[in-house]
Amino acid sequence: MGAVRAKGESMKTYTARSAWSWLREYWLNLRRIRFWLVAVVIVYALVGFFVLPWVATGYAVNMVADDLGRDLRIGAVHTNPFTLTVEIEDLALDDVDGQELIGFKRLFVDVAAWSSLFEWTAVVPTARLEGARVHEEGFDSGQTRVTRLLTEFVRRPLPRDEEGVIIRPEQSGPTVPIALDDIDFSLDDFILAEDAVTPFQVSGRFELGGEFAFDGKVQLLPGLDLAGTLEVEDLALALAEPFVRRFAHVRVDSGNLSTEGELRSGRHDPLTYAGSARIDALGISERDGSEDVVGWQALAIDEIDFRLGARLLELSVIRIDQPSARVFIAEDRSTNLGDLLVDRPAVPEAAPETETEPFDIVIGGARLDGGVLAFSDRSLPLPFATRVQQLKGSISRLASGLEEPARVDLEGQVEDYGQARIKGELNPWHPLSRAQVDLVFENLAIPAFTPYAVQFAGQRIAAGRADLDLGYVLDDGRLDASNHIVLRNLKLGESFEHPDATNLPLGLAIALLKDSDGVIRVDIPVQGDVNDPEFSFGPAIRQAFTDILQGIITSPFNLLASLVGGDADPDELAKVAFVPGSSDVAPPQQKGLDQLRTALNQRPELALKLPAPYAPDADRTALQRQQALAAMVERLEQAGLDVANPSLKAAETRETLEAMFAERYPQQALGEVRERFTSAAENEPPKLDAAAYREHLATQVTAAQTVTEEDLKALAQARADAVRNVILGEGDAPAIEPDRVRWMAPLEVKANDGTVVLEIGLAAD
Repeated sequence: MGAVRAKGESMKTYTARSAWSWLREYWLNLRRIRFWLVAVVIVYALVGFFVLPWVATGYAVNMVADDLGRDLRIGAVHTNPFTLTVEIEDLALDDVDGQELIGFKRLFVDVAAWSSLFEWTAVVPTARLEGARVHEEGFDSGQTRVTRLLTEFVRRPLPRDEEGVIIRPEQSGPTVPIALDDIDFSLDDFILAEDAVTPFQVSGRFELGGEFAFDGKVQLLPGLDLAGTLEVEDLALALAEPFVRRFAHVRVDSGNLSTEGELRSGRHDPLTYAGSARIDALGISERDGSEDVVGWQALAIDEIDFRLGARLLELSVIRIDQPSARVFIAEDRSTNLGDLLVDRPAVPEAAPETETEPFDIVIGGARLDGGVLAFSDRSLPLPFATRVQQLKGSISRLASGLEEPARVDLEGQVEDYGQARIKGELNPWHPLSRAQVDLVFENLAIPAFTPYAVQFAGQRIAAGRADLDLGYVLDDGRLDASNHIVLRNLKLGESFEHPDATNLPLGLAIALLKDSDGVIRVDIPVQGDVNDPEFSFGPAIRQAFTDILQGIITSPFNLLASLVGGDADPDELAKVAFVPGSSDVAPPQQKGLDQLRTALNQRPELALKLPAPYAPDADRTALQRQQALAAMVERLEQAGLDVANPSLKAAETRETLEAMFAERYPQQALGEVRERFTSAAENEPPKLDAAAYREHLATQVTAAQTVTEEDLKALAQARADAVRNVILGEGDAPAIEPDRVRWMAPLEVKANDGTVVLEIGLAAD
């Protein structure tokens, strides 16, 4: 047994020595080691140069297809196992609908794994991205192609049906896409270590127009800190249309944004930007129409200071060159500005959130030059449109945290020859709390405002120009407005039916208001509470104007008396009192007519209407008395009798009066008539009451005179003639045109306090 054991041990020793000898001879010698080193290098190179790119490409394509349901195309992958670099060419990732989402021509990364291994940190000496592309697109749901991809990447695996097809929620149609092309990125000497700062550059262009470039540095540890210079040139603002459409139904037709400044994002402030900006050739129109809404030729801001952490946006003076805007009122009184706003669905009231600090906005002011404002109103019976052009001026500093109002000073040209000026102070953040604004319009062509006039006047405006000085003061919602209106050479044209037109005689009102220079001056005060939902400025000023005209029409001679001044009495200008049977104008009445003539010279478009009044009872009696007296005077003259003051009741004319009575009443004996007026007292001779006797004879003779209706109308006409003659120049005041004093038909009136009154009427000439 011992011999066998020894023999076995000897065989094992020999076998081990033989194996070691064999290895040393065939594999561990210097020549063999060189072979294996070469073999390992070859295998390493083959795997690094050929196997790894093939495996990585296949894995990436399959992973994207299986987990994300998208197609990934890779032109080529090159790896260098010796320099530890990776290069990928012509990569493209398609979205679920086949639209390319991202891609690039070439990505080169120097991994520098040896340095990373030795330094126990990640080191990337060089990274280059060339010709990158991004096709972003937003959806009505609020998602975008990129955010949807990121969401699906995080929540892998995606839900699938029984056949393995990825289940996707329905999506609404896309909006305007945002595509970036020719993106180049470079990173040098990146080290993942504390306080290590790495320079990098990125640039590219937008498919719709515009280029961007960022040249800066990035630090990852102990926190992200990025800073550098951002340059954007001619960025097409149509890219912003998807975001704008969430708030307004508009289309961004044109506009380019350029900006240059220092951008920083770090631990101390999430985002800051200090630079300048310019927006050129902006044009925004209605989404479903071709009408422009707002735009400008150029907008420039020299200094921008934006600090997200401090919640501050500060801008220098905003300069706007050739701005334009259009305000349109439709037939239903809706406005284009109101219709442009998107109706946002009501959301249930949520629990109150913690109040955040408000954002402070400070604007150094605004300056406008060469602006145009187009205004049209189709809600009127006649369409109205006007333009304010060459609008220029300034708005002072605006700050959301200050109560100091902003000063406004603007002016522009209205149509061809009019001018508009706006000056005042207001708080744009609280416009109803306190504001004072003066609007001055000069030399406006009034016929252009016919569409507004027909609503009030029921007539077109044929000619005229206007100056408006409108002052508005708002104090805690309380409006105090003064409207001083000057109209020159105003003439009304043809009538235009409108249910809301006033029934006031506007022609007469204009004639009363228009002075000798053809000028009308009217002051219309308006007061009210703009916070009251029942208050409306338009109806308020219309009512105030109506009240003014009503007062003028109701008491026109008050206005004329005010033109004369002094002791002019409106009643003396409006009325002429005549003694019954007479057409003579008494001196006091002539004074009133002279004053009326003076007032008429100051109102050249005003005419007078002179009715011919007569009172049948009073005037007939007076005319009969005049005829009887005239007949007596004639008899006295024929008889050669000289009576100083002939009278029907005088004793000197008794015989003549008796003769006239006998002729008129032959059936009555004078003796019988005398007996009726003769009385005899006891023991006294009969006595005749001569005065009563003559009174009776005079009454009878007067009653016997014939006065016809034509005689009364002739008297009435004589009265009108007498007044007309005085007004036309019987006095010291200058005469007026004869056709401005017009006769009216005879008018039967009643005597008033023993006089017959001629009431002068007024008319527009």
